[in-house]
Amino acid sequence: MALGEQQSEEQKLQLTRKARLLEKKARELYEIGEYDRAGLLYGWAGYAHSQVQAWEDSGYDYGQAGECYRRNKDWSKAGLSYSLSGETYERAEKWLGAGLNYSQSGNAYEQNMEFEKAGESYRRAGEAYKETGKWREVAISYQYSGEACRTARAWRAAGLSYAQSGNAYKNAGMWTGAEESYCNAKTAYTEAGAYEDAGKMYYEEMVMKRMYMKKHSVKRFIYYLYDLICGYGEKPKNVIISCLVVIFLFAFIYFTSNGIVYKGVLNIHDGIMAKILYSIYYSVSVFATLGHAEFEPKVYMRPFIMIEALIGIFMIVLFVLVFGRKMMRR
Repeated sequence: MALGEQQSEEQKLQLTRKARLLEKKARELYEIGEYDRAGLLYGWAGYAHSQVQAWEDSGYDYGQAGECYRRNKDWSKAGLSYSLSGETYERAEKWLGAGLNYSQSGNAYEQNMEFEKAGESYRRAGEAYKETGKWREVAISYQYSGEACRTARAWRAAGLSYAQSGNAYKNAGMWTGAEESYCNAKTAYTEAGAYEDAGKMYYEEMVMKRMYMKKHSVKRFIYYLYDLICGYGEKPKNVIISCLVVIFLFAFIYFTSNGIVYKGVLNIHDGIMAKILYSIYYSVSVFATLGHAEFEPKVYMRPFIMIEALIGIFMIVLFVLVFGRKMMRR
C-alpha cells in the first residue's frame, strides 16, 4: 500500500497546507536572494507534496529547489534536486517535465565535475523523452550522457549511451547524427575492450553512411553490395551465404545450358539427379579453382567459368580477411 493511502484525509490536508506555506516562504526568500534557504524550503515542500502523492506539484517544487541551488552555484544539491524533480514528474507521467529536469540535473552534475552522475541523469532524460516520441531530444540527451561517461572514462556506459543516441537519430531520420553517434560508440566500446560491440557499432555507422548517400547512385549501390556480401567486414556468415548463392547459381547455368561434357565413369544421362549433383560438383571445383579433369566445358561456357573462378578467388580471400578480423578481436 502506498504511503499516501495510509494517511487520513485530514493528514493529507495538513501536509498540503504545509507544502503551500513552505512554497510561499521559499518564494519570498528567492526574491531577496536567499537562494540556499529558498532551495531548502522548496525541497521540503516537494517532499510534503510527495507524501500525499501530488507528484506534479512535488516535481515543480523540487525543480524550483534545483533552480535556487543553481543560482547559488551549489551544483551537487542542484543536481540532486533536479533529479528528484525528474523522478516525481515520471510518477505523474509528465515526460517532458521529467526529461527537462533530468537534463538540468546532468548539467549541474557536470558543473560539479561529477561526470558519472551526469551521464546517468542525461540517460534518464533520454528515457523520459523517449516516451514522448521526440527522437531528436532523445538523441541529444543520450549523446550528452555518452560525453559525460567518456569524460569519466566509464567506457562501456559511454558506448551504450552513444549507441542509444545513434538509434534515436536513426528513428528521426537524421543519418549524419546517427553515423557520428555510432562512431563514438565504436570508439568507447573499443576503449572498454568490448570488441564485439564495437564491431556492431561499426556496422551501424557504415549503414548510416550509406543512408545519406544519393539514392540510386553507383556509390550507394556498391555500399549496399558490400553490406550484402560481408556486412562491411563484420559478418562472416554473409560471405558463406554469398559463396553458396554463387555456387548454386552457376550450377544452375551449367545444368540448364548443357554446356558441360561429362567424362566420368558413370552414365549420368540416365538420371537427372546425377546430372544435378555433377553440376554442383563442377561449380564447386571452378569456384575453388581445384581443377576439373573429368569435365570438359563447351566453348560458349568458358566466359561463365572464368567469371565464377574470379569471383571464387575474391570470395575466398574476403572470407579469410573477415573471419580473421573477427578472430583477432577475440
